Amino acid sequence: MNLTEWRSLTQKPLDRSRLLDILVNKIKLRRPPVAVTYCDGAPPPGYEPARVPVCSILYHAERGRKVYVDAQHHDCYVGQYHLGFLPGDEAGSLICDGEYLTMAQGFFTPVAARRNKHQSHTLPVGTITAIAAAPLAELPADVPLDLLCLITDVQRAMQIAGAASVREGTMPHGELGPSSCSSLFAAPWHTQNTVFALGEGGGRGFNQVASSEMFVALPAHHLPYVIEMFENFWFKPDEMRRLMFPSHAAQGGHPPAAM
Repeated sequence: MNLTEWRSLTQKPLDRSRLLDILVNKIKLRRPPVAVTYCDGAPPPGYEPARVPVCSILYHAERGRKVYVDAQHHDCYVGQYHLGFLPGDEAGSLICDGEYLTMAQGFFTPVAARRNKHQSHTLPVGTITAIAAAPLAELPADVPLDLLCLITDVQRAMQIAGAASVREGTMPHGELGPSSCSSLFAAPWHTQNTVFALGEGGGRGFNQVASSEMFVALPAHHLPYVIEMFENFWFKPDEMRRLMFPSHAAQGGHPPAAM
């Protein structure tokens, strides 16, 4: 899949201002939502290169910066590999087989490290030339919104990551174990799905993720569902109990019909 094909997945128009209003004023996110753009040419005008681990572009965007990471501007070989900027023959076994995971920490076994990297998502080499991030509130109108990335508490993550599941029935993809760059930027591409992830130590540390928070990455074609879900967000607790729980049958509930 190339970037044109990825963007063709989005069929519904997106009201960015309405999405931002819902995230900030209705859901009341405590941390700013971040707009991520895949680039197959030059980064968008006005974005600055950042020599940081790619996962931390969320942290910098939350603080109002428009930044990008590419093959020349970065500070993590693992992120370079998972974004397809660093070919496997250059990354070598140190990165591709996860040897780095066993060389500076004691809890990874070599076989587990190798399986971790082999099971992690990685963009094919040359798919993109850079990855850019900006606050959603400051995303220029002419810059594509390919992913929406959030760092939020578990309750809000559950609701937002589940938007597609309640509108079209697509369950979100969850990850625990892979590098944050793989989970946030490569997994949504390959699964064509929303991803919720706990991340790993580095990604959580660089983004100052609290113990009660997690990551959510939504592809552009799922973003209209966030608007739809919260514009139809109502439920009747008593009616749910009546329909579901036998203990409420005396109050007019109906048991399942016999097969």
